[in-house]
Amino acid sequence: MSIERADRERHDRLVEIAWLHHEYGLTQEVISRRYGVSRSTISRALRDAQEQGIVHVTLTEPMPEEWRLSEQLSAALGIRAHVGTSPSGDAEIPGRQVAGRVAARIVERIAEPGHLTIAATWGRTLSAAAHAVRPRRTQGVVVVDAVGHTSGGHIAPALDVTRTLAAALGASAVHLASPAFANPASREFLASSQPVKRTLGLAQAADVTLTSVGVVGPDSLLVLEGFLDTAAMGRLAKAGAAGEILGQYYDASGDLVPNPSLLTVGLTLDDLRAAKRVIAVAAGERKAEAVAGAVAGRLVSEVVVDDHLARALMGRPG
Repeated sequence: MSIERADRERHDRLVEIAWLHHEYGLTQEVISRRYGVSRSTISRALRDAQEQGIVHVTLTEPMPEEWRLSEQLSAALGIRAHVGTSPSGDAEIPGRQVAGRVAARIVERIAEPGHLTIAATWGRTLSAAAHAVRPRRTQGVVVVDAVGHTSGGHIAPALDVTRTLAAALGASAVHLASPAFANPASREFLASSQPVKRTLGLAQAADVTLTSVGVVGPDSLLVLEGFLDTAAMGRLAKAGAAGEILGQYYDASGDLVPNPSLLTVGLTLDDLRAAKRVIAVAAGERKAEAVAGAVAGRLVSEVVVDDHLARALMGRPG
C-alpha cells in the first residue's frame, strides 16, 4: 500500500470516528468496540481530528472574568476590547499566550466565511496568536505582509506571522519583497518598485489588519535587535514618543514622532487610520502607554490584551 493511500485511509477513518462521536452521539467505548480497538485509540483519533481541523470546537459563552474585563475595558477606551485571562490566574502562562489565544479565536471567526484579506505585522504576541489558530479549511482568504522583513532573536517577523496564519487557514500568502528598514535612498527605490507597490496596495485594502504595539525605552525590541541605539531611543522619548507600530513612533495623542534614523518599508500610520479594521494585539502592563496612544490617535479600532494590560489601561488617568 502506498504512503499516500495509507494517509488517505487514515484521514477517512478519522472523519468516520468524528462523525460517529460528534454527530451520532456514540460514546468512545461504543466506537472502540465497533472498530475492535482500545478506547485510548479512539480518544487519540478524536484529538487528531481536532488538531487537523476535521472537528472545530466552539465555546458559545466567554469565560466570565474575560467577559467582565472586556466590557469594562471597551467602556474605558471607547472601542471594542477583548481581554484574555489565564485559568485561575495561572502565572506560569505568559501574557502573550493569553492574548494570543483570544486573538486566534477572533481570527478564526473572521476567516470562517472566507473571501477576505488579512494584513499582518511582526510581533511575538502576534506570532503566538498565529500559532494558536486551529487548522481549518477556508476559501478565498489571503494573508499579506504589512511590513518588510526583519531577522533576529527578539522580533517575530511579519513573514513568519503571515506564513503561519496562511498555513492554518489554508490561505494564500503574499510576502513583501523588501527589508523592513532602509536608508532614504533605498527606501525610495524599494517603495517605488512594482512588486512592493502591489503588495502594499493589497495590504492597504485589507479587510482586517493585525498589528503589534511596541514600547519606548531600552527594552524596545528595536533596540534589542540593534535597529536603534539607546541614544536614538532617548531622542524619541524626549520628543514625546509613547509607542511604536510598524517601526513608526507616535506620541500620547497618536501623532507621528519623526524618526529619520529608522525608515520603514510597509504600511504607514495614516494607512492604519484609513484601514477598514485594525486589531492591535498586545500583552503586559508595560505597554499601557503605547496602547493608549494608539487608541487616542485612531491607529487601531480594536484591541486584544491580557488581563494585566487591561487593568493597567483602566487604571490610567482619563
